[in-house]
Amino acid sequence: MRLRRRTVTNHGSQAGVVFPLTEGERATQPVGRHVISAATHRVDTAASDAARDEPQWYRNYPVHYREMTRLSAGLNAGLIATDGLTTLHDTMRFRRQGAEGSILEAIDVPRARYFSGVTIEGNGAAGEPELFLHDDLQPVRGAQLHRLLDRWVDDGVAEPSAVEALRLLDEQPDWLDLRGRTFVVLGAGAEMGPCHSLLAWGAHVVAVDVPGSVRWQSLIDAARRSPGRLTIPLRHDVGPNAADTVLAPAAGADVVTEAPEIAQWLLELEGPLVVGDYVYAPGEVHVRVSAAVDAIIETLLSRRGDIGLAYLATPTDTYAVPSEAASAAMLEYEGTSPLVAMARGLAGRRVFRPNYPSMLTMPTERRFGLFDGLIIQQGANYALAKRVQRWRAIRSREAGTWVSINVAPPTRTRSVVNNTVLESAYLGSGRFGLNVFTPQASRHVMAALLVHDLFNERSVAHAGVVLENEMDLFATEALHGGLWRAPYEPRSVLGFAAVTGRFSRS
Repeated sequence: MRLRRRTVTNHGSQAGVVFPLTEGERATQPVGRHVISAATHRVDTAASDAARDEPQWYRNYPVHYREMTRLSAGLNAGLIATDGLTTLHDTMRFRRQGAEGSILEAIDVPRARYFSGVTIEGNGAAGEPELFLHDDLQPVRGAQLHRLLDRWVDDGVAEPSAVEALRLLDEQPDWLDLRGRTFVVLGAGAEMGPCHSLLAWGAHVVAVDVPGSVRWQSLIDAARRSPGRLTIPLRHDVGPNAADTVLAPAAGADVVTEAPEIAQWLLELEGPLVVGDYVYAPGEVHVRVSAAVDAIIETLLSRRGDIGLAYLATPTDTYAVPSEAASAAMLEYEGTSPLVAMARGLAGRRVFRPNYPSMLTMPTERRFGLFDGLIIQQGANYALAKRVQRWRAIRSREAGTWVSINVAPPTRTRSVVNNTVLESAYLGSGRFGLNVFTPQASRHVMAALLVHDLFNERSVAHAGVVLENEMDLFATEALHGGLWRAPYEPRSVLGFAAVTGRFSRS
């Protein structure tokens, strides 16, 4: 869960990817409305006009994201993704030395040889590959691992397809030998990123993240202890045989201000490459970062034929979910206590709302539930940044690219525990059918699903696997922590969860 930040930036000195000027300000709200309106314009003009004319975007944006997801659940997912991405890149600007223009055009004119790279060879021994996961903080293997997976199914923590994928990976431990595989990790220092797991499995990780000695020293140390390899971008020459303590301060690349140079550096790497987008930034910067990364990815896809893509989908978003999951939630809602019904009546039905008021039907006659897990505290900028990733995943897979994008569980990341209300809500969420993961448990299981998707040719990540609907790219292998199968809409119980968590913490 992420936090909402400022909605207007007034900094004329901003560089790199920026919001366009609107009446002298780099306002984010007009961009959010415009991109979502344009994304739905060719599909439903009423929905498009409603988004365009929304006067309170940062309060009501979930309504428009929910409608956009409903419209995508049919034959329109690719069209919406295409128009959304095109509008984003036509709208956002790239600013350098006082001049502004298109991000994609800026990437075409990078400064040559701006970054040099150094590869750090791991010293760790490559043992027999074996899958382990975390039960909270405790690593589990073998029979304990399968009991954990059984519990996830029984408690509705994960969709059955996610558990089946992990069981198959456990049966195929050789898939965890990633020697000879190269992964570009954009946002390498992200708390939910896969770097440590990939290095432990022997992969070659090309890491991109902003400068910062502590961040890079941690990654370098992890690489040294692993059987893998780590390539990092250097901002200036440090000479041959430089110590790790010299490399760390010299490392780093900022996708917002240096997208053209990063794209050029990545274009020169030997492939094939799996490019993973794990970037995060607070508030409006998240949109800028995501637009920059997407421009880099589009450039790589257009110029190379050996690129695969990897993402983590947020659990707090809107999704078309399988009828089985929605039916389970609806059945559980029918069994709620009279006390809940009383609370709903006293609050004018604003609390304890059903997760799925009704089942919906696609044009193909397939039934589905429309899940709305958007949390206002995360903000419209976070929603847009994450939707950009989903659009790129849909559009790229349609074009024949291998794409792994799985819904990750709610996780106690720093951005959650640093906010008292959200931390309390997570602490109390168990009473409302939610299983919250530790960062270590979350990032490792999601890295495991990424490996499964890479090697299992029947995984939906492979473009040759025919999908009944493009939205199945997100519904398959979802590890949502129970959100999809809970009886109540998340926003309608957030306050109660926070109060419960506050008491449990005290």
